[in-house]
Amino acid sequence: MADSLVVGLHSWIIQDGNYGDFARGANTDFALEFYASSPLEFFESNGKLASALARIRDADHDVVGQVIHVADHWWAIDVGVLAFHEEEPPANVRPGSWLRGRISIGIDPFFYFERLAHQPGAPALVYEWRIERIEIQTAPLIEVRPRVLERDPTKLGWKDISETNAWEDEGEYLLHCTRIGGPRFPQGRGCP
Repeated sequence: MADSLVVGLHSWIIQDGNYGDFARGANTDFALEFYASSPLEFFESNGKLASALARIRDADHDVVGQVIHVADHWWAIDVGVLAFHEEEPPANVRPGSWLRGRISIGIDPFFYFERLAHQPGAPALVYEWRIERIEIQTAPLIEVRPRVLERDPTKLGWKDISETNAWEDEGEYLLHCTRIGGPRFPQGRGCP
């Protein structure tokens, strides 16, 4: 089980009104969303395996885990902490399948707590976290194509801050979190 975790957060998630700004030392609840940084390898195991999660950099982690839920247009995994991905699962994915690879972990923008948690058979994915540290990406945005902005790759870096300020920063954050409780369903959502 992952008791400490670094998760990514984009300012638009706060700007959408799904969360307030985050502060160091505060407790908060959220589910985790994952994205594969490269194709994941799926395999069957006849022996006893354990889920594993190791941070590489930023919000990227090398993982070994098991698929715990598969539905139309989303699926969930256990890599020591439960996380979901809202996209059609690969054809060979089924509950109980094992996977390994590199994933990026971020805060659920709203997909899970607004829709997915209400679907029949959906697993409980909300954890309570204590925010131990917050970092903000310091690289400026540059135009890489007409009307397309990206962070300047030559100036990437992180700076510690005491709280997010999504309306002013337009930032990318890293939240260093300690797990307090969960998983559970979103409160007050009438979940199964």
